[in-house]
Amino acid sequence: MKMRLFIASALAAISVVGTVGAAEAQSRNRVSVNQSGYQNDIAGRQQGHRNNMVINQRGDRQYVSVYQDGSRNGMTVGQRGRYNEAHVDQYGRRNDAVVGQQGYNNYASSYQRGRRNLSGIAQMGRNNTATTSQYGSNNGVGVIQVGNGHDANVRQSGNGNVTLIIQGDH
Repeated sequence: MKMRLFIASALAAISVVGTVGAAEAQSRNRVSVNQSGYQNDIAGRQQGHRNNMVINQRGDRQYVSVYQDGSRNGMTVGQRGRYNEAHVDQYGRRNDAVVGQQGYNNYASSYQRGRRNLSGIAQMGRNNTATTSQYGSNNGVGVIQVGNGHDANVRQSGNGNVTLIIQGDH
């Protein structure tokens, strides 16, 4: 009886371990985080298959929130300075988002739902805000802000839209 119980337990353990390994191998999601400084925070979640997340933070009191649900989505966030905040949400397939912020108290948000959307936000300075939302397929948006106190808000719906905003102090 003890032998049967041992064999049953071993088979159950092997089936659970084998299932967990297969699930992890199928998803192939990747995460890379590099932080230096003081009180930097990151919150992230990936669901789906072959999503890629890269986050780099240098400085103090910065925050990044990311969520990916779908397949082959990619996002990169780089922040340098103090009190910068970035949010990236991706739902769908083959969406890409890049956020780069350098300075003080900058805020960036990128939301993508659909396929093959591309979003890029670059901010250098203080107190800048950029928000992008994409619904549909094959849309592209770029926001570049250099200086202080700039605000940009872009919403795209449909297919094949392209928007570029450049703001700077002269």
